Amino acid sequence: MNASISHRQRLYGLTADTHFLNLLNQPQPQGMVEQVFNKAINFSIDNVLYTLLCSQLDNAPNSCRLINKDFSLFDIKEGETINLSNKEILIGSHYLISFSLCKEWRQPVINFSDNELKKSNYLLYIEEQISNLDLILTENKNSLFKYQGDNFFYLSMTEQLVQLRSELIESIIKKNKENIIYVIHQFVGLGIGLTPSGDDYLVGLMAFLLLTDHPAATFYPEFYQGITQSLSQTTPISAITLEKALNREYRENMQQLIQSLVDAKETNIYPQFLEILNIGSSSGSDMLFGLRDALYITHYFGENYVD
Repeated sequence: MNASISHRQRLYGLTADTHFLNLLNQPQPQGMVEQVFNKAINFSIDNVLYTLLCSQLDNAPNSCRLINKDFSLFDIKEGETINLSNKEILIGSHYLISFSLCKEWRQPVINFSDNELKKSNYLLYIEEQISNLDLILTENKNSLFKYQGDNFFYLSMTEQLVQLRSELIESIIKKNKENIIYVIHQFVGLGIGLTPSGDDYLVGLMAFLLLTDHPAATFYPEFYQGITQSLSQTTPISAITLEKALNREYRENMQQLIQSLVDAKETNIYPQFLEILNIGSSSGSDMLFGLRDALYITHYFGENYVD
């Protein structure tokens, strides 16, 4: 094995979250490469997905950022084996990932203060951010929520997404718990690609709406039930993203944006919105639709706050 390892190209991890680093303490886990992209490589171990990211991307749950800026020149193929040896990860027969330089990235804890809802300045701030998001989402046409082409299949999904979006907002505002579960069940898996639009929308919605001490966090059991009972409807990578969202675990740039929205100190968070917008081909815009609606619901609760 040592001779084999010495001939491998050595790659270096820069930062990794706690879940990823815990792999190194498991007794020789084995897995397989699932998807290979220019900026990310997904692999599974014991039916759990993990991701290798290029250095230009932000930290994320179950992921490790490598020192490399691009993976396009790597000779890594789907179906290749993943092994662990001496706390190093072996990919196929050509690569080895060393963690000697790797730093741990920990998910921040973000709490919402419902006292902010009593402050007119905070409600005005939220209103301004809703306007910013409306502008961004009006100009961006990538989301399936905004599809206006002639593909009947896409048009049908767009109609469902728009209707479910309206119904979920109304159900939360009216505190119709049973319908919240039903609508979330309809959302999960609705769309196309590795992470369907319905799932990305829910991730953006939960990122703010289910913050600890947020008034809407009382609906966490309904979100949990609606999502966990529907995970078989969606893709493996989207399923784990939804599970992480239920644990309040998100990408680093989403965490930073949510903290800014909670603190309401950053006067110009437009660039942070754009960072989310640029995730994937449409995932970012779908997440922003969810975040926009979370802010709308928050503002509604603030206007109707009862001490």
